[in-house]
Amino acid sequence: MVIGSILWICGEKNSKITVNFVDENGTKLLIKPITYTSKPWLPLFANTLNDSVPGYKLVRHNVFFNDKHQYVTLKFKAKNFDDEMDSLNRAKYIATTFQPMTVPIKNGWQADPYNLSRTYHGKKTGKDSLRIIYSDDGKDWKFLHISYPKINIRDPHITKIGNFWYIIYTKGLIRTKDFKNWERVPWAHSEYFTNKYEWAPEFVKDKYGNYKVVMSGWSRQDNDMANYISDIDVRTGKIANNWRRIQGDFSGNNIDANITYYHGRYIMFYKSYNTEKIMMSVSKKLEGPYKSKELSIDNGNKSVEAPEAVIENGKIRLYYDTYMVNSKGTTVFKGIHYIESNNVSGLKWTSPHQIKAPFVVRHFGIYKQK
Repeated sequence: MVIGSILWICGEKNSKITVNFVDENGTKLLIKPITYTSKPWLPLFANTLNDSVPGYKLVRHNVFFNDKHQYVTLKFKAKNFDDEMDSLNRAKYIATTFQPMTVPIKNGWQADPYNLSRTYHGKKTGKDSLRIIYSDDGKDWKFLHISYPKINIRDPHITKIGNFWYIIYTKGLIRTKDFKNWERVPWAHSEYFTNKYEWAPEFVKDKYGNYKVVMSGWSRQDNDMANYISDIDVRTGKIANNWRRIQGDFSGNNIDANITYYHGRYIMFYKSYNTEKIMMSVSKKLEGPYKSKELSIDNGNKSVEAPEAVIENGKIRLYYDTYMVNSKGTTVFKGIHYIESNNVSGLKWTSPHQIKAPFVVRHFGIYKQK
């Protein structure tokens, strides 16, 4: 009887199962759908699936080949969650970034399914998934294999307030205590800004230790793009929406402000749309007035945006996103690069270097733990 069953199975035509890989929250993983082939009525083995998804393991499994081509979505969870969290907690730097999930990476470049709307809807505008990476030196980054919130997220920035990790992003705010359970913090759109033009918020801590939010926005009153400051309630995480325009010798149409308080001064980096350059500004007060200067960054034919500075020991490492428009007219991104200055005055910078990471890291925000 056993021999007969084996002969019967062997005589059957091959069957197929195409698997879409998601984490426990249903958020798409970094793996493209894979089609597996076998004889009907045999199982799709868990070990085969786990080998396809580095860093993750199958949550549960009960899939068999049959006489039809099946299409299934299977959930995976972190394979070594506790060990990775230990590594994360020991790391000097934690960063949040996002990954467009509907466009491939080609020769180290990735296109951007970008739009200005307040929300993002599926393939039409791109599913942008949160990604958390960590590093000991700020140059070589590792991916945190966890179950990410099923939310479209762009330009995220991370900080820790009390027992919560807060992640703020364009048009949204979430928080978590354990990187397992995610909570959305309500954040209503401010009538001060034109609805489609507010993005790239970041946390900033002033010289008194108070947390604020800095964000780029197109105000109805000033009719241009500028950077603004608002208060945040650290007990609830709610943003006050009492936006004040940062003052200084700005030429207008500025975005992506990153502000660090260091030894009695606020040092701000931002992108000027008018010059297409990254600017460095200094002020004794958080809301200004700031005095700016243009940074000369030799990136060949690539454009730059989204500056993010780490300032320590009298030195600056400045990260930024790089991109270009290719021959087809598509904007493609190369990922995060950095330059360094041995003096906080930023008079002289090194040549650019690209960070090492398992994917094309985009517009990211850094939290320094040590």
